[in-house]
Amino acid sequence: MTTFSIMKRNWKLPLIAGAGIVFAFVSVLSRPVAEEHKPLITPPSTTFDQSIAGIGVIEPSSEVISIGTELSGIVREVHVKVGDNVKKSTPLFSLDQRDIDAQIAIFESSLAVAKAQLADAESQYAIINSIKDKRAIAKDDYNKRKHAKQIATARIQEIHAQMNQAKITKERMHVKAPITGQILEINIRPGEYANIGNLSNPLMMMGNMETIHVRVEIDEESAARIKPESPAKASIRGKPNDLFPLKFVRFEPYVRPKQNLANTGQRIDTRVLRIIYALPQSEDRFFAGQQMDVYIEEGGQAE
Repeated sequence: MTTFSIMKRNWKLPLIAGAGIVFAFVSVLSRPVAEEHKPLITPPSTTFDQSIAGIGVIEPSSEVISIGTELSGIVREVHVKVGDNVKKSTPLFSLDQRDIDAQIAIFESSLAVAKAQLADAESQYAIINSIKDKRAIAKDDYNKRKHAKQIATARIQEIHAQMNQAKITKERMHVKAPITGQILEINIRPGEYANIGNLSNPLMMMGNMETIHVRVEIDEESAARIKPESPAKASIRGKPNDLFPLKFVRFEPYVRPKQNLANTGQRIDTRVLRIIYALPQSEDRFFAGQQMDVYIEEGGQAE
């Protein structure tokens, strides 16, 4: 191979490499600039200079009440709908009462028989008691009629007690509202079996939504920097620009593991202090269980 051939071959490699570099450089410069994508929802923010943030959950001022039943049985009728505002002692749902109605009917019949027996015993006792000379009456006969009257009287009292017990049982089959409030959820329908006890899925849920509270969880590291008089504001998820002033209600002094997680990457072993605030009356509609972003001014004084 001659020296000229070697030089000719080595000359091609730098030329190819240079062409590749120029092509790559042109490709990079000609790439269209990516458009800036703005988030559909503005991230939440606060007007406080220094604030402590927490996640709040909207709840009724009465807290959410899980409605249960004192007796198990088949539900025959549900008297309310979700969203209904009911007064205290309003019937919510009723269990099957045919068996207890039959028992009450039996007691009523037994009471009628017992009253007839008492009338006969009183008549027999009145006859023997009307005899002035008690020596003309056998003592055993006198005592027998006297005790028969007492037994008949006691029997009526016993049946009355049994009937009252049956009526109380029937009353317990009508589940009534424990407070005045709104029906938030119904998980029982006619024909379904209602169990007693603490159920994972309550039969009904209700609460007083006239005054709405926000239950806020604050990390225990920040809890000591919050005072009852510290101003606080909150915004609903999805509407970060609408800030609602909050009114302090109370601390819940038991510090517990965190339950409301802002994202899946948060630690679940964080312990939090719960603070209850009241939301102001507003035309905006709030829903129990709805989350809010809450900001509490650090070291501030409420106006």
